[in-house]
Parts: sequence; structure tokens; C-alpha cells
Amino acid sequence: METDLRNTRARLTKLAIAAAISAVLTFFMVKAMTHSGPGPNQDPIQSSSVGVFAIFVFVITTLLAHKLISKTSK
Repeated sequence: METDLRNTRARLTKLAIAAAISAVLTFFMVKAMTHSGPGPNQDPIQSSSVGVFAIFVFVITTLLAHKLISKTSK
């Protein structure tokens, strides 16, 4: 058995938990956003804004969740 000097297993576990939390929150946020609007947009350029927004929310929420998990586990 190798010794994990850089603690990569624990860091990856925290990141996986943060990504799972972020995925759930992003799903519900995008679902709420798409169901509260005026309807589907026919412009193909603007219709991709939902996907870009979802990626942005996922990344930022993962960052915040990872920070919160890292703070509480010390």
C-alpha cells in the first residue's frame, strides 16, 4: 500500500461531493429558469445561452461548494 503524501484521494473526494451538489443545484436552477420564461426562443444563437449559463452556474457552484466543504472539514 502506497502512502498518499499529497492527500489526493481526500481532495478528489471533496471535489466529487462538491460536483454532485453543484449538479443537483444547477439542474433545478436551469429547470426553474426554462419553465418561468416566455417560451422557447427561435434564434439558434440565443437559444444556446441556456447551456452557457448552465456551465457557468455549475462551475461557480462547484467552486463555492468545494470551498465550503474544505472549510468545514479542517
